[in-house]
Amino acid sequence: FGSSHFGSSADQCVVQPLSDFVIPRLEMATPLGLALVVAAGCQRAAAFEIVPGVQSLRHVSSVAKGAGDRFTNAQEPGRFAGASAPTGLGLAGAVAAATAVLGATVRRACRRPVVGGNWKCNPESMKALDGLVANINACDTSKCDVYVCPSPLHVAYCADKFTNNALVTPQNCNFKGCGAFTGEMAVEQMKDMGITQVLIGHSERRGEFGILPMESNETLATKLKYILDAGMTCVFCIGEPKEIREKGLVAVIAEMDVQLTLIYSLLDAEKVIIAYEPVWAIGTGLTATPEDAQATHAGIRKLIAEK
Repeated sequence: FGSSHFGSSADQCVVQPLSDFVIPRLEMATPLGLALVVAAGCQRAAAFEIVPGVQSLRHVSSVAKGAGDRFTNAQEPGRFAGASAPTGLGLAGAVAAATAVLGATVRRACRRPVVGGNWKCNPESMKALDGLVANINACDTSKCDVYVCPSPLHVAYCADKFTNNALVTPQNCNFKGCGAFTGEMAVEQMKDMGITQVLIGHSERRGEFGILPMESNETLATKLKYILDAGMTCVFCIGEPKEIREKGLVAVIAEMDVQLTLIYSLLDAEKVIIAYEPVWAIGTGLTATPEDAQATHAGIRKLIAEK
């Protein structure tokens, strides 16, 4: 949900190595099972995919120069597939490429994969929304759930535009509901639009990249409980900055424990997706290797299984 690499070129989406942004869906570990989400970072938006039963990640690096360009590896079915359009906001390519290899995966696992894209604060004009929605509506979503995260100003417009069961997923919410809360969004408002899930805890909301921190672990735990009590589901983002990664895996897992400690009791495989994001590898020129990602995933799974 966060590996967007913004650039001056509007006609090129640089797909960073897959490990730049890796998002696992941790379905509560034993006995509820595990699934893995992986993502490709583009200049304008991010796409991710849950891949059940995968034991390792594949390192992918490519440049997509046109709508619907795809990167995949036929020798590794079920591990990763995705693509990006020139604007970087075209989740359609990711969905189309992902579904091409998900069939075998779905047959091997009972969990339903998820493909999603965070549009962040894009696009600039509402005139671009119809084209983006059309791209996604043209996709076959029968083999996966599709989450689309429009900017707050575009949520209402997009809420009823998808015809193939793609799910609009706002990028944030408050924990008080409706009232005198200037600049906030309430899940009650989302539910009235037919929205059933929301994203919280993104690194950019937590204060990465020089943005004023808007969230804390305490606030996010309160938000998660509020979301679940309202009958909605949640994508809960976690991740570590560069200074913690440099201390080694033990320090990384300790930080993951800190970020998860207040929500362990709230985790439900049917209602919460844990989205891991190696924040230090986003827009820094550094690369999270498949081994880095897998080791972190294993540590997070172990934390959830134990706690």
